[in-house]
Amino acid sequence: MEEDLLALQQTIKSSEYLHISSGESGPSVLGMENYSGVVKYHPEELVITVKAGTPINEIQELLKSKNQALPFFVVEGVKSVGSAYVQGGANFSDYVLGVQVITGDGDILNFGGQVMKNVAGYDVSRLLVGSMGKVALITQVTFKVLPINYADKMRLSKKPKLAISQLHKDIENKLKEVFDPRGIFI
Repeated sequence: MEEDLLALQQTIKSSEYLHISSGESGPSVLGMENYSGVVKYHPEELVITVKAGTPINEIQELLKSKNQALPFFVVEGVKSVGSAYVQGGANFSDYVLGVQVITGDGDILNFGGQVMKNVAGYDVSRLLVGSMGKVALITQVTFKVLPINYADKMRLSKKPKLAISQLHKDIENKLKEVFDPRGIFI
């Protein structure tokens, strides 16, 4: 297992509480800035896996070199794919194929995969989209990408309205109980 991932895991295990940030680490702040990079990219399959701290602009540059683009709306000012994931809504979750997380107990879990249809039961990788970093630490995200021309047509020109239903809140609270029973992530 990768050394950086083990360091993140150890930080969580030894903390009483943490706020997750896309920037630098500090007291009670777990910064993801240095946990970045492309894990796997299969341009011919329109699939990319990146670490959560990977800057959106780096992903966009890489994809552009292969005539591909991110098909989802990214809020202006969002710097990393992890930030986009935890702030995202339905528009973002439509393209998520898989996710790796570290729970509040320090367990590393993988959900979903690298193919379009890989889920039976609850799709946790999509349920965690929009969780604002309060359920688990997102370490990697695998998502679909599209050819530039098609992505431009699919991408929304303005921020999608994020209406959070009571059902969504209830599910998120249950996920919090399962993934963060110690209440590490604030």
